[in-house]
Amino acid sequence: MHDDELIPPAGAEEDRPPDASGPDATPARWSLPPELSDWQVWDVDGSVAAPEAVAPALAPAIADIQDDVLVVSLSERHLHVEAGGSATLGVTVLNNGSRRALVRVHLEGWLDDRWVLDPYLQASINPGERRTLDLTITPPRTADSEAGDYHLAVVARSSDYPDRYARLGAILTVAAFDRLSFEVTAGHDRTVTWWQRAATLQVSVANEGNHAIALQLSGSAPDDLCRFDFLSGGKAETAPILNLRPGQRARVPLRATVQRLPLIGLQARPLPLLLSAAAVGDEAPPRRLRTSLHVRPLIGPLQLASLTGLIAAGAIAVMLLVIVTALFVRAGTLPAAAAPTPAPAMAAPPVIIVNLNQPAAASPGVTGAEMSAPAPVASLPDPSLPLVLPDQITAPGNGGPARTVPATGFEAPAAAPAPARATVGEGGQLTYAQMFQEIGTQHDLDWRMLAAQAYVESSFDSLALSNAGAMGLMQVLPDTWREWAPAVNASDPFDSYSNVQVAAVYLDYLRSRLSAQGHPEKEWMLVAYNWGPERLNNFLAGGGAWTDLPDARRRYAEDILRIAQTIP
Repeated sequence: MHDDELIPPAGAEEDRPPDASGPDATPARWSLPPELSDWQVWDVDGSVAAPEAVAPALAPAIADIQDDVLVVSLSERHLHVEAGGSATLGVTVLNNGSRRALVRVHLEGWLDDRWVLDPYLQASINPGERRTLDLTITPPRTADSEAGDYHLAVVARSSDYPDRYARLGAILTVAAFDRLSFEVTAGHDRTVTWWQRAATLQVSVANEGNHAIALQLSGSAPDDLCRFDFLSGGKAETAPILNLRPGQRARVPLRATVQRLPLIGLQARPLPLLLSAAAVGDEAPPRRLRTSLHVRPLIGPLQLASLTGLIAAGAIAVMLLVIVTALFVRAGTLPAAAAPTPAPAMAAPPVIIVNLNQPAAASPGVTGAEMSAPAPVASLPDPSLPLVLPDQITAPGNGGPARTVPATGFEAPAAAPAPARATVGEGGQLTYAQMFQEIGTQHDLDWRMLAAQAYVESSFDSLALSNAGAMGLMQVLPDTWREWAPAVNASDPFDSYSNVQVAAVYLDYLRSRLSAQGHPEKEWMLVAYNWGPERLNNFLAGGGAWTDLPDARRRYAEDILRIAQTIP
């Protein structure tokens, strides 16, 4: 007997065709095994059992290709597996050919090969022999193993039968699982005071599950002491909804504003906050995150200690006075009170000042009678007084010529304090106070902030010119002047009014741009003016916070706002 002759299995002689006998006959294939032929289920009494009504199953998307030499069957067509678990698919192969064959079985279709423990199985199968090979599928418990149905196919091939192969379609269903990362990133100042009632926290939410999820964020505090605003998409929402794909992470700034603050306390008090992320339409309990703010009282330990010291000193002084008076009365020689010796005057650091009603400096092209004299130099006797008094501001370098008021005149805003409503001086000249009030009203900007910024930028020198080419009161760079001067019809950067107008319209643009990114505060607008909007945009895009700014940029904004508060 040769190796290529047909070796039928036991009991298969009756299936050989009648013309297959004889020495010259070509070996023939026998029919499919009886278990793969048509079959029926019989009841115990001999009648055929009626099939039960079964709901239609999900059909594989990959069609079957059967072969009568490599006969393949599967243990099941629809597998279910948990992410992180495993499912085994039994593949039975029958060699229905005439020779021994090395059969190779593998999976094809929409499936990650890394999920299959051994993607290629092979076995040497004799003619008429049936072998079962197990394919083990193990999707990891990560967001990459997305929940749903994966259509695949089991393919059997053999190099001994190069023109033969079998393919059977199957479905793998990966069950969904939920895993959520919910945290508040560190590195942000969480201290609130009477002057700074709001703190901004960075909330990070990541969908580490394997299916898409919609989350609703919310926050709460004891006795409703806090108001929560999530800054998302350029607007503030109290309970935004985030739609996250598997593996997607989102960072949402949260502004917590404390409604009521303590008046007196020995130390800062922690205010507990409870943040929640609840899946929309899911009855599962929400994911909760606890954090806190540090709330400082108005009168703290330092103020209490100072007050106690003053009271104690006053009490000691009264007791000493009573004792001395009693001694002199007892001796009958109460002397007349001597004039106190004047203490030597302490020299206060000189501060150059100018009256706010001084005419605003115009361009250097105006001469003659239109020139206004610079303000006199004076020294403040008390260095603890505000840097800028109600009617004073740092003087320009040379006083400069005065700007003429337009024919229509100018009226200060009704809401401005008394010193800001200075009238137009004699000769129709516009004062510094009127100039800043007028331009601030035009662009909805705080005129005190504009005045303080002019002080920080140029010390009110309308002819100032930096090494980088920055010009005038507000130190406007040439590129900024060329871009924004046409918007306000300005032509002279050394004219005080034109210079402040260009700076104001540029500040208004920066404020609108940063507000759309969720940063409407004045501090960010001033940093963008000083640092450049593109540098600040890259800094914020990289997750930078206020405390991460370079010291010089942060101090620039803080100094301007502090000085502005000294102008009543």
